[in-house]
Amino acid sequence: MRTTTQWSGIMGAMRVLISSVRKGLEEERDALPGLITAVGHTPVRFEDFSAQNEPSREACLRGVAESDIYLLILGPRYGHRFPDTGQSPTHEEWTAATAAGKIRVIYRKQGVQFDPEQQELSREIGNYTTGVFHDSFSATAELLTKVAAKLRELGDTSNALRFDRLDTSLDIEWRTEFQGVQRGTTTPLVEVHVVPIDSTRYSSRIMIQLSDSLVGCVRQTRIVDAGSALELNSSSDEATVTFPTRRPHSWDEARDGAIAGLRLAKSGQISTWATLPTDGLGSILDPVKLPSQIASMLRFVGALNLIEGERIAIGAGIEPVNMLTIDKFEEHHSRNRAYGLSVSDKPVRIVPDETVSPRALNTGANEISGYLARILIESFRSRR
Repeated sequence: MRTTTQWSGIMGAMRVLISSVRKGLEEERDALPGLITAVGHTPVRFEDFSAQNEPSREACLRGVAESDIYLLILGPRYGHRFPDTGQSPTHEEWTAATAAGKIRVIYRKQGVQFDPEQQELSREIGNYTTGVFHDSFSATAELLTKVAAKLRELGDTSNALRFDRLDTSLDIEWRTEFQGVQRGTTTPLVEVHVVPIDSTRYSSRIMIQLSDSLVGCVRQTRIVDAGSALELNSSSDEATVTFPTRRPHSWDEARDGAIAGLRLAKSGQISTWATLPTDGLGSILDPVKLPSQIASMLRFVGALNLIEGERIAIGAGIEPVNMLTIDKFEEHHSRNRAYGLSVSDKPVRIVPDETVSPRALNTGANEISGYLARILIESFRSRR
């Protein structure tokens, strides 16, 4: 990664989603939009989506996706449950915001009795110690003061990324070096590796605990369907979760890329890998889709909430590269011909020589992924 440039930016007006059950928090929900507008941002509430008392699921989840900040107010009520998931709208919004790597700001109302379901949700949220701001309030005026101060802080720093030179060499374990990896596969995979800097290695006891909880962490990100079977393989040195692969209906079916696995190493390195878009003529390195795919992989790692420390290094690679072409992927159309097939058997790899803050795994994922995708494609072109 680049060694001389520092990237930073000031975030302008932000869309702030106000997530909560209305009952028991009517005064707070009615007061927050004016406050958010007054400090220069755009409030988003389910009341704005529909005139109904209950929120539209699709509209609320779309509101999460289109917002910059997820503002959760925890009051006494859990709210009604959707019959298919058993979760309330607020619970689903929290899960979606976590999976998307959104900035999450949480305020819990004091002096009220939480119902059992809300108490359980509060405990679940409390398990997230990375990338989440927690606070409490007793009255609406106190909440407004705290939210205003937090939004001003986020408006100044939430999108800032500063790169620092990595003065020592960094050993990355690439996927072909993992235990149990089948050699000689012909399917090109893009891999992303996140290495915490200056963090201690996990002990064997902690590795066992993390291995036991890893599948649950993956499911909480919603990166796979709830009913999907996940395969866990673990040892004292690593834990790997393999995702199910969707089978094509026909040999020439065009299929988008998808995350295929995750590995946590005793060293602290977290790795994830994914298939690339493919059709009947092979895998496709799409300059438009690749940045988005890498950004999703970075957000996935961030949503696991396993990264500790203030600095990380990020490596990326593609292997193998034979039968891979640079082209445009069309979801419902398989190509008739492919140009520029690679004849090299050397992997394409980016070894980091800079560190960056863990914001690269959420709000900074798009910026980081654009650079990584560009270098990967340029390196691939030079090796054909």
